[in-house]
Amino acid sequence: MSTYEVVTSMSQSYYDKIGSVMLESFVERWPEDIQLRIYTEDNLELQPSSRYKIYDLYEAEKGAEKFVERNKDRPDQQNPKELHLGAVRFSYKTFSIINACTMSNADYMIWLDADTFTHTDITHEFLDSLASDEKYLTYLGRDNNYSECGFVIYNLNHSINPSFMQSWKKLYTSDTIFELDQWHDSFVFDILRKSYEQFQGIQNNNLSPWGKNYDHVFINSILGEYMDHMKGNRKDFGK
Repeated sequence: MSTYEVVTSMSQSYYDKIGSVMLESFVERWPEDIQLRIYTEDNLELQPSSRYKIYDLYEAEKGAEKFVERNKDRPDQQNPKELHLGAVRFSYKTFSIINACTMSNADYMIWLDADTFTHTDITHEFLDSLASDEKYLTYLGRDNNYSECGFVIYNLNHSINPSFMQSWKKLYTSDTIFELDQWHDSFVFDILRKSYEQFQGIQNNNLSPWGKNYDHVFINSILGEYMDHMKGNRKDFGK
């Protein structure tokens, strides 16, 4: 049987806003043998549990803190509404994924956004239907726009995984990310994904090949039968 881990990232303030809903539903609805890695850049106070483990992001990934400190005062990082320029804002997520996918002994690592609510029981059979031995990524794509990266499965046994993670990290540690057209995690993810597909022949599994522009592909895909991604104002409504 394939083994899975789940990874997410949140601060204490984000936990208080919506992350607690994600965590409670994970503990209730996901298989007990699947552990959640929670990376945080501050002091996240949670009760100890066998279902999850908290990681200090800055301790786990020294490059994360250096990137944030080096770039947090840039004028282009001061407007939180300019999501497409969110290099620092979304770097916590990216470095969390990189560390988890580098250090885990699981077969597959699943990134799950901290604003995701699991409303129906997740089974190993369901996860096995999404993951693939031959393909590297299972993701939610959209034509004419960047992918929805609230849920991504990384095949840690794939030979390309070390190279992919190293290339992803280098975009941040070298500040090369600022040479791209957009700096948020989904855009950067797609740049790498498409590069590895084109030049390395890597095959990936798109769960929403019908997705267009700004379609909410998460809940309109098979994932919507199990989870709700509370993006944007949906966080305030809780659905």
